[in-house]
Amino acid sequence: MNSEHVELLNETLLELERSKEREQRLAEENRVILATLSALSNADNKYQIFEELKKSLSQYIDFDDFVVISKSKTCSSFFTFLTSSNDFDGKQWQHTKKFKRVLDGESIILFEPEEQEEFQYLSRELQQQLKSVLMTGIRAEASDSVLLLTGTKKGQFSIETKATLLRFRPLLERAISDIEYKEELQQLVNIKTRELSIAQQQAEQANESKSQFLAMMSHELRTPLNAVLGLIDVLRQKSSTEQCVLLEQMENSAELLLIIINDILDVSRIESGHFKLQCNWINLDKQLRHSLSYHEQLAVEKGIQFEIEQDVDTISNYWLDPTRLTQILYNVVGNAIKFTAKGKVSVKLTTYQQEWLEIVVTDTGIGIDQSRLEQLFSPFIQADNSITRNYGGTGLGLTITKYLVDMMDGEIHIESHVGKGTRFSIRVPLQSQTPLSGQEQNLIEPVEALNASVEIESKAHHILVVEDTKTNQMVIKLLLTRMGYKVSLANNGLEAIDLLSCDHDYDLVFMDLSMPVMDGIEATRLIREKHISIPIIALTAHAMNQEKASCMNVGMNDFIMKPIRTQDLNTVLQQYLR
Repeated sequence: MNSEHVELLNETLLELERSKEREQRLAEENRVILATLSALSNADNKYQIFEELKKSLSQYIDFDDFVVISKSKTCSSFFTFLTSSNDFDGKQWQHTKKFKRVLDGESIILFEPEEQEEFQYLSRELQQQLKSVLMTGIRAEASDSVLLLTGTKKGQFSIETKATLLRFRPLLERAISDIEYKEELQQLVNIKTRELSIAQQQAEQANESKSQFLAMMSHELRTPLNAVLGLIDVLRQKSSTEQCVLLEQMENSAELLLIIINDILDVSRIESGHFKLQCNWINLDKQLRHSLSYHEQLAVEKGIQFEIEQDVDTISNYWLDPTRLTQILYNVVGNAIKFTAKGKVSVKLTTYQQEWLEIVVTDTGIGIDQSRLEQLFSPFIQADNSITRNYGGTGLGLTITKYLVDMMDGEIHIESHVGKGTRFSIRVPLQSQTPLSGQEQNLIEPVEALNASVEIESKAHHILVVEDTKTNQMVIKLLLTRMGYKVSLANNGLEAIDLLSCDHDYDLVFMDLSMPVMDGIEATRLIREKHISIPIIALTAHAMNQEKASCMNVGMNDFIMKPIRTQDLNTVLQQYLR
């Protein structure tokens, strides 16, 4: 082999060695690119993306400072987005031709950057430090960015480093686009979250305002009703039979208005989440018979047949809310009677193995169209618009009934056919208690009989009535005076404190809650601070639970709901003036 052939062979071997080195370098770059891709996919923002890129590029490109300038699509100039040198912080950059070129996909090496227009806006000292710059651009959906790698030596960047930077560019552009999409979604989520939060606050404020309005309306409506029903009680005592019939009709109308007020307040409490059951151990058989006595009389007066089939355990006690159970019967049986012009209403009450109470109410009334059944439990909805005109009612009774049955973990079903009648079936789970033995019952009954037979020596008792409404003062004074009590009046809480501080001859206080000068809550608090332990009974037209809780928290002993009835007064007086 001659020397010429040897030289050619050596050149070929050298080129082969260089090719192997390039392949190894490219393979290493690809490995780093893949690792960078994995790191960028986990980035939460653009800062993290550029920081990862900086670490990856530093393995292949020798640069002194890493600078990213950026602008939104709507801006005309760039700002320093991220930099490894404080010298570039806060700088603005004009959108020049070379920046446009790199954003279109090029990578550019500047050998004399201090002479280029892109860097004319930097300080003279900083310009002199720049001897080489390698740059490329990244276009994304919402922004444009330019990456600047700076060097302090001339010729610091080569064609190979430029090619390396170009290989990283698509990876970077995709990562920036992804992160901007995530940020846009997050921004939309944040906006929607704020909107929902504001809407929730507004809804809560509106609900609170509605509750306050209904509480105020309750007070305003119950106050005149208190006078109406109280005066009816007074007049009935010295009226003829004919007058008593008229007074009874007046009382029924007033009671109906009171039912409507209570229904509206119950719905308000249901919607606000303040509605709770007040369970007690009750004799279910007696409670059901007592609850149905009113409807039996109502059906007789209307001329329709009323049948009760009651197969209920008469011995055991059951853990139920008697008031709400009565309310369920009142609504369902009351509707059956109201919408039945002729024929009969039957009520079947059964307890199964002391675990379930089943109430089945069947009528031969007007019936309900199948398409309207699902809407019956919605507030203010009735089966037919004409029903409101023909039969009256608010359309709230079944809404409240459904809620009460659900609260008791029960279920309610309706079957109905127009012109043939309706069947309501209700099932409520029961919790029973073993009754007392006969010997224990015999020990208790004489005590109960003794308590029931005790009459209050009312002439010896002096009662203070604190009430700002003159009509209500007159009514309650009339009721108490006719019951044989001595009665004094105070117009507000401050007057009550003065009277109780000077005169300890009072045996009980009836305290209104809403009064001028000083309300009943504040007055009671101050009375208790003076260590005056006289029984204080709240007179409240507010039916909200928080109002009742406020009464007890300041030291009141009990409360009576307006309108005040003779029976309610008797019950409280028997309890506190024995």
